[in-house]
Amino acid sequence: MATQTGNTARGVQRRTAIIDAAIAVMAQVGLAGLSMRVVANQAGIPLGALSYYFNDKADLVAQAFAQLSDREIERVVRTAEQLSPSMSPDQLADAVADMIIDGFTSPQGAIVTRYELVTEASRDERLRPMFEAWYAAMVPALSRLFRDLGSRQPELDSRTIMAVTAGLEIDNIYRPLGPVDKRRIRATIRHAFRALIAMHETT
Repeated sequence: MATQTGNTARGVQRRTAIIDAAIAVMAQVGLAGLSMRVVANQAGIPLGALSYYFNDKADLVAQAFAQLSDREIERVVRTAEQLSPSMSPDQLADAVADMIIDGFTSPQGAIVTRYELVTEASRDERLRPMFEAWYAAMVPALSRLFRDLGSRQPELDSRTIMAVTAGLEIDNIYRPLGPVDKRRIRATIRHAFRALIAMHETT
């Protein structure tokens, strides 16, 4: 059973490093290939040391999902705080596009692992609240923006942007993101914002 050792400042730092190792492993071999031994090797620590921080593999997976979710929410909130109704559609879109592009490398492999864990959440209901928290952070922020821009359906508009964002992530997740891919992501998000804002201006 995990002990209180993991609750000290040093313990928290060590736990975070182990979870990052688990995230890297899942990005490489998937959840099915994840084992405590492989994670210990990736983290460069003895296998027995994992028991100080995690009860078992399921506990490690849950904590990895929580850590990824917390980082995503922080990144999303940081982006949302940049958005203002005084910005042009392209400026708004570029801020969201930057968030998407950054997600492919912060850290490397995290986006692959996030979708691996999202799939696992369809099987394990304990993981679902952490995935839903990501949407709970972004949708209200985008809804406020679209409301300020005059939208009559701000939540629908925000979910439209989120759906485009998820689609772009999935479309690009299977290979390294290149310059052409980044330009396409930016162009697609700009098109979505322009279309939504133009629709509000004509109604």
